[in-house]
Amino acid sequence: MATASSVTADLTTCSICLEVFTNPKSLPCLHAFCLKCLEGCFTDKCPGDDVNCPLCRKEFKIPAGGLNSLQHHFFVQRLLDARDVSREVTCEVCLEENAGDADNIPTATMYCVDCDQKLCEQCSRPHRRMKGEAHQVKSLGAEMEQELIQLRRSNCDKHKDKRLELYCYECKENICVLCFAVNHRQHETAEMQEVAKTFARQFDSFDQQILSQVDNIRKISKKK
Repeated sequence: MATASSVTADLTTCSICLEVFTNPKSLPCLHAFCLKCLEGCFTDKCPGDDVNCPLCRKEFKIPAGGLNSLQHHFFVQRLLDARDVSREVTCEVCLEENAGDADNIPTATMYCVDCDQKLCEQCSRPHRRMKGEAHQVKSLGAEMEQELIQLRRSNCDKHKDKRLELYCYECKENICVLCFAVNHRQHETAEMQEVAKTFARQFDSFDQQILSQVDNIRKISKKK
């Protein structure tokens, strides 16, 4: 019988490299693959070319922006995030000082917001006594991990250090300010929060229209 952990392992494993997903991308058929694996499969293909899903063979067209512009597979990413939360995290400073050797590295119990580092108790102490102003150091529990996951999801796939702040109506995607400056300057854009409010109002309007139509159909049916 499959266990919860085995099912999660299956869902977080790329069917091409048979390893845990890195940068999972979603195809139109909803199958997920690592970006690097897709790039390996379609090395001789260009944007606009028709190719087949490596798993189900369903045909799709490589987007104009290339394979990297495929939709990020957020369901798989959430499973990966949940997997990371459930595992012990080693202190990043100790790991770096030991040249990446994870053996006997203490577990990270604190997180420095200013440095974006996960730290053991000992390494976190200097951050609390920084000259000028102490850094903001928080306990690294499940709640803090969830906050970090949310922040990570808010970052641009193309520019990892930039936050997603705008929505491009023409491309139908969330973008950062740098994306706007490089590729979307001539497109209609708006702040994501305002767009979300607009979409929410539209959805409410659609719901009312649908309910009204259902009510009319019921009335007509009763007359018959």
